[in-house]
Amino acid sequence: MFAMQPFYAIVVGIIYIGSIYLLIRKEKKYINYSLTMLACILQSSFLFLWFRESIFLMTSRDVGFQVYANFSTFVNISYFVLFIPQLVIFAWYGLKKIGSQDQFALLKIIFQFFYVGALIGILILGQPIFEILYYGFAP
Repeated sequence: MFAMQPFYAIVVGIIYIGSIYLLIRKEKKYINYSLTMLACILQSSFLFLWFRESIFLMTSRDVGFQVYANFSTFVNISYFVLFIPQLVIFAWYGLKKIGSQDQFALLKIIFQFFYVGALIGILILGQPIFEILYYGFAP
């Protein structure tokens, strides 16, 4: 059960901050610093709250089902809080790159539409994967 192991949360945090930095590293300095700091603050606050809750669950005995349900709700909500800003940055960067291409205007618009649709699909389909990786395949 990954909820008791901090490895996955730390790896997700490093990948999260690294992917945002790699996308915006060539932007203006204030954009680069502000978006990287936003990612660091979001990920640090998530890790702090997650560690606090998982340490509580590991050290407490006979906690009720409601405590685990609250932890599950926290993980589900944190997925959207963490990954919506990341996908917005991916969309901004991708639409900027697609728009700079010298193809047909209609083709660019169609490709941009499908790119945003694919990102929304990743957001929706990524939530169960995120949850499964945090809890393992236990019932």
